[in-house]
Amino acid sequence: MRDNSLARNLMDAGHDVTILPTYLPHFLDEDPVSPDQPIFLGGINVYLQHKFPLFRHTPEWVDRAFDSKWLLRKAAERSGMTSGKDLGEITLSTFRGEDGPLAKEIQKVIKWFRTQETPDVVLLSTILLAGLGRTIRRELDIPVYGFLQGEDSFLDSLLDEYREQAWNLLSSDVAKLDACIAPSRYFGEEMRKRLQLCPEKVHLLHNGINLDGYLASSASPSPPSIGFLARLCPLKGLDLLVDAYLEIMKRGNNPELELRVAGGMTNDDQPFVDEQKKKLDAAGLLDKTTFRPNVDRNEKMAFLRNLSIFSVPVRFPEAFGLFVLETLAAGVPAVLPRKGSFPELIEKTGGGLLYDESQPSALADALEDLLSRPNQARSMGLQGQKIVRQRFSNEHLAKELVDNILAPQPFSA
Repeated sequence: MRDNSLARNLMDAGHDVTILPTYLPHFLDEDPVSPDQPIFLGGINVYLQHKFPLFRHTPEWVDRAFDSKWLLRKAAERSGMTSGKDLGEITLSTFRGEDGPLAKEIQKVIKWFRTQETPDVVLLSTILLAGLGRTIRRELDIPVYGFLQGEDSFLDSLLDEYREQAWNLLSSDVAKLDACIAPSRYFGEEMRKRLQLCPEKVHLLHNGINLDGYLASSASPSPPSIGFLARLCPLKGLDLLVDAYLEIMKRGNNPELELRVAGGMTNDDQPFVDEQKKKLDAAGLLDKTTFRPNVDRNEKMAFLRNLSIFSVPVRFPEAFGLFVLETLAAGVPAVLPRKGSFPELIEKTGGGLLYDESQPSALADALEDLLSRPNQARSMGLQGQKIVRQRFSNEHLAKELVDNILAPQPFSA
């Protein structure tokens, strides 16, 4: 979604932009800017070619069948279909690029580029594609940049036997790119160290959002509510917010307070979500709670606009957190853990509070503190909205990308 919106603003500024999906079709909440492009490194072909040598030599019509958008969307519904062992091995195969079992997939990309007008620059949506990027750079003799977008949490989740090798391969691949683009100072420095990059190889460009349709409520919502908008999974801390809400309600100072939850949910997430509902039901608070999985763009904006406070108490340091921009764009203040990119975002926007997650009840205390000061909370939200509109629109960031990162290089952007 970030890439599609950024591409649209680059196109509006007069640049010629094409988005090439990899692994799966794009799941967007707005019209795609490149709707008819082929899917490269399709997830099914990658799996088959990695597992079975026969599929490394199949004809193109067979590969095209496995790359059909319908089939890939069905596969995406089964998010837990690979084991930890499979995931580690496929990651290593992807990082090896043309030197591994996915060489045919890499050559498909190069072949496609040779049938098109050579671009001035290629931007990889994630450095997990650096194995492909180094081949593009060499074969087409053009600059290739990779966006840094929270890859550390994925790599660190790999089994021990694959983790160190994956980091080493990625570090070698990234060194062959022109530079990386980090969404926050925190994550840029973190990945610079872990990938052993020199400082000039990492540029800062904050993420942004499409601001169309985001409006603040004309008055403080009634009844008051705490909201969550992210993947409905343990890593994003939904259970921590549920526990904080239960504690606040037990204290009895905000008897009308509601909890509202929205975000992406797969079949694998359902047991975790059911567990949270059981806790709320046992406390007699399920009727004060709303769960809205997989909302579309308009539903998301309406959801945010009617919140009093927003919180996603993540368990790991976020590289950025687009949901922070989204809630501030709706004029709602955020309460976030003091780690990752969050201190940077709150400092820049003034749109919320940070809490120390090492302290028991710190989240509940911070939420209740802001609930007790509705006028200040609303001022924080509106201040955050003002800064997001000034500095975090994709229109603004598209200009920064061209003027500050790409244009100074010896090619036309």
